[in-house]
Amino acid sequence: MVNKIFFAGTGNMGGAILRGLLQAGNDPKSIFFFDPSDKAAAEVSALGCVRVASFAEGVNNADVTFLCVKPQIFKLVSAEWKAAADAIANEKTFISIMAGVTRAALTDVLGAKNQVLRVMPNLPLTVGKGSVGLATDGVTETTLATAEKIFGNIGVTCRVAESLMDAVTGLSGSAPAYVFEFIEALTRGGVKAGLTRDVALKLALGTIEGSVELVKQSGKSPSDLCAMVCSPAGTTIAGINALEEGAFRSTVMKAVVAGTERSKELGK
Repeated sequence: MVNKIFFAGTGNMGGAILRGLLQAGNDPKSIFFFDPSDKAAAEVSALGCVRVASFAEGVNNADVTFLCVKPQIFKLVSAEWKAAADAIANEKTFISIMAGVTRAALTDVLGAKNQVLRVMPNLPLTVGKGSVGLATDGVTETTLATAEKIFGNIGVTCRVAESLMDAVTGLSGSAPAYVFEFIEALTRGGVKAGLTRDVALKLALGTIEGSVELVKQSGKSPSDLCAMVCSPAGTTIAGINALEEGAFRSTVMKAVVAGTERSKELGK
């Protein structure tokens, strides 16, 4: 049973997970955090969470520690983390969201005695609709189940080999930004066609939400559903043709691969 959770870092993603846990009903007094920024810390403290003075204090107080700093900062804090981990008597669980930082690198710092799990969440966890990839290599079933329990109320989880974590980063970790861009593009298209921005945005959001639900419930592939909308010589196939002229699918695929490659670079 996970009783206390510590966040080392409460930036965009760490803060999203933290707020998602609160939204799911977790007691804020059971959530500890360390953030060197007084301004950022004040916002989290206002939620009822407990600020600690150091990484070591947070680790000692918690059952599970979330490592939520930027991957570029990992080397700067690794000595402090190692000292804190070496001082721990009992096994602890660490969950890292740092893109590109391997489990081997984390274990070198945090020690083989502790459970170290890599995950890749995304921003929609804030509203309880996120996606999380869990790297299964080298961790126990108990640790995986613990992570699935933590994330279960704020998103969906998928277990993958660690070798695929960069791909998870390139897809679900980065894709919310691609979706936001798509929503904006649909909205601008509606405005260009004569709709007000408010109406265009409302229609775009409702259409995307309904389309996602249809994919979930219908059991049909996205391609099959697309074909159902495309009447012969109709409006939709004309729009699909315009997308194809702009290499829409190819461009999205390139974006996922670019994010994957950047995740690999961050790990070097």
